[in-house]
Parts: sequence; C-alpha cells; structure tokens
Amino acid sequence: MRRTIAASVGTGVVLAGLVTIAPAGQAAQAGRTHVVRPGQSIQAAVNRARPGDTIRLKAGHYDGGVLIRKRLTIRGEGNRTIVRPGGRDHCAKAKVPGMGFCVVGWRKRPVRGVTIQQLVVRNFRGTGVFGTYTDRLTVQAVLAKRNGEYGIAEYNSTRGRFVWNWALDNREDAGLYVGDTANAYGTEIAWNHSSGNTLGVLVRHARHIKVHHNSITNNCTGIALVDDSQATGQGHTQVWKNYVSMNNMVCEAHGPVPALSGTGILFFGGDHNEIVKNTVHRNRGNLRYSGGIVLFRGVPPRNRPAHHNLIKANNVRGNLPYDLVNKSGSTTNRFRDNTCGTSNPNGLC
Repeated sequence: MRRTIAASVGTGVVLAGLVTIAPAGQAAQAGRTHVVRPGQSIQAAVNRARPGDTIRLKAGHYDGGVLIRKRLTIRGEGNRTIVRPGGRDHCAKAKVPGMGFCVVGWRKRPVRGVTIQQLVVRNFRGTGVFGTYTDRLTVQAVLAKRNGEYGIAEYNSTRGRFVWNWALDNREDAGLYVGDTANAYGTEIAWNHSSGNTLGVLVRHARHIKVHHNSITNNCTGIALVDDSQATGQGHTQVWKNYVSMNNMVCEAHGPVPALSGTGILFFGGDHNEIVKNTVHRNRGNLRYSGGIVLFRGVPPRNRPAHHNLIKANNVRGNLPYDLVNKSGSTTNRFRDNTCGTSNPNGLC
C-alpha cells in the first residue's frame, strides 16, 4: 500500500493520559453494546453487530486483521487494550492484507461513521488503522506503534477525524496519512504526537485537509505535502500551530520514497496551501531539501511547481541549511511575517 514519496519511555502512561483527556465517546449512540474479552474475536463481534452498535474491548490482547464495513464504534481501555497480529487476517478478504483494523467501503458506497478509539494497535506488516472509501472515520486516542507501513492512514475518503493519537516508529512511511481524494471536505489531523516515523504527517494527492496542534518530532521529515503528478494534484490544506522540531532521523530511499532527513515542513509541489503560526525548530540535514520550511517542485513525471501557497507568521529557527527555502519553480508563493534567521534565496525572512 506504500504510495509516498523509538517509542519513548512512558508511552503507555501518556496514552492513558490521552484517554482521560479525550472524550470516551462523541454523543451517546443508539444501538447495542457488545463486550469482547481477551481470547474472544473482535471480528466475530463486528459480524454480529448492527449499524450503530458499540463494541467494547476489555483490557488484554486481541488478534487484529479486523474488517469493518458498517457504522460501528470500537472502544478499548487505553494502553491496556492491545491489538496485534495473530490468527486469521480478515482484511485480506478486502484485498488489503496486513492491517490492524481496515475500514473498507466502495467507490459509490463509502462506509460511514466508524469510530476506533482508546486502544493500542502495533506490529502489523501494513498499517495500524487503515481506511479506504470511508466518510467520517474517526480514530481517537489510539497508539499506532511499530507498524510496517503507516500508523493511521486513509485513502479515497472524506471528513475523517484523527485526534489525540500517538503514531510511533512506523518507520517505512508516515505516522499519519491522508491521500487520493480530490476533496476530503475538511479531514482533520489534530492534537496528535508523531515520532520515529519516516514522515510525521503526509498529505499526498489530496485537498482540503486541516493539520493543526500536532507535536511532530524525531522523524526523518515532519510534515510533507506532495503533488505526485496525478490529475487533481495536492492543495487547499491548512497547516497551523503545529510544533515541528528535530526531525533529523536519516531514512534511506526505498521504493518510491526518496531519501529523507532533516526537514520540518516540506512541499513537493502543491498549491493554495496555508502554513501559518507553526513552530519549526532545529530540523537539520544535508539533503538539498533539508531545512525548516522547504518548497520544491512536485515529483516526476510532471514536476509541477509549488504555487500560490502562503507561509505566514511561523517561528522558524535553528534549521540547517536554511530556515526557509523556496525552490518551488514559481513566483506566486507568499512569505509573510515569519520569524527566521536564514533563507535561500535571501530576503524571505
């Protein structure tokens, strides 16, 4: 499923804290509650449930590979509820093997209103929580750790909400990912912590995303907005009040992903994005697109310029080789009121 260009001590304690911060549920839902205990099958409970039901997972270990194709809430007990590989992979039925949870709809009939919250999903070959053709998929207070591709990801989906999550050490790709949708209708990535991944947050071939109030540290690249040459490009994404610091891991090139290291916020193409009031500190590397906030052309074959983007009121300090870089191929990008020390070309600060 790859389509892109060390958990800290005390993670469990922090996740437990997130569970208390994040609401246990949105509004009370009509429907039955199914209680699943260790040794029982989450998939069996999903199959029994009716749309609108809630599945409560007690503390313990569970087999993943859970396929969801109806409106459900799946709720654990924080860091004491652990979903890991084992047993039958039901996601293989939907042709997305290797996922912890897979929410899979159809092009003309998306799965609506699924919520997954307050649990750990780890060590899957693919992605911890994966959605495609979904609407209003919510992933909340989830620790996605050491998965082979992404931590939490959705494709071809609208109005997602990814909040209060921890995405740690998903080393091949991004901790949090949204892609392949011409209009995501405000999909939100907010109040998450993303660390130890190739990319902290990746928005690729997608428009109308909101990325705000995240802590993104110790990845190879913090936030990346990528135009991969598909027809609708990437754009109209708002990125504000994120803390993006020390994303200085070194990731070698693999598959379609180039070598990455030392970049805070990276544009490969993209248009009409707004990067406002972010703190971007001490992102340092030796690649031509290392630095604080860096604008480059999109990826081949089209290599479209990054154009009509606004970079405003960001605090960009201590990044190397430069705090701000404009190699976008366009003169339409606006750099306004940023606090920074160095830029390429001169005069952007």
